Amino acid sequence: MDRRALLGGLAAALVVGPALAQTSGSSPAMPSGSSGSMPMNRMGGQMSQAGMQHMQQTMQLGMVALESSRIAMNKVRNEDLKRFANFEVQEQTTLSEVLRSMMEPAATAATGSTTSGQAGQPSATTMPPMQMDAGARDMMQKMQNQQAGAEFDKMYLEAQLQGHRDLLQVQERYLQSNPQNREHMNVAKMARGHIREHIAMLEEMQKTMR
Repeated sequence: MDRRALLGGLAAALVVGPALAQTSGSSPAMPSGSSGSMPMNRMGGQMSQAGMQHMQQTMQLGMVALESSRIAMNKVRNEDLKRFANFEVQEQTTLSEVLRSMMEPAATAATGSTTSGQAGQPSATTMPPMQMDAGARDMMQKMQNQQAGAEFDKMYLEAQLQGHRDLLQVQERYLQSNPQNREHMNVAKMARGHIREHIAMLEEMQKTMR
């Protein structure tokens, strides 16, 4: 598996997306008087509920994969798993940047607003910061407390395998929702393909580590 292909492909989305937006003519703005409660995607249109849910779930699960991999980079002993952890950090960072970039443009221009009114508070058109649930925080704590060695390797591998299976379900649900945003759909398809490869790789490593 060429993991650099994912980094290059996702990074390309950051470049191609704005170019498409510039060549597609004027983008639909929110109706006059709209509160702007739903985030705007960078094509200028209001994001669908399915699209918003996909982004939130992907970024939340990706954050868990990222943070657990950061811990693993310093503790994993299995060389294949160590390489996996290093690339996972790069990939999840890139994927998060791609998804956030799709949220950024001119929501404020469309609504004529700048901030939500209180300093330090996110505007209604931006995605709130991702937070881990209690189960994820507990897993992180256990990984922090576990000494480096075979038991840690097993813990990390199993966590990544389950996390990738959850991520795959998120992509499948979104793609089955008949998405209308082609850029968003293509990112989900690309992510789905690489998640499947990661699962296969993790399952192979699991066999050798038993």
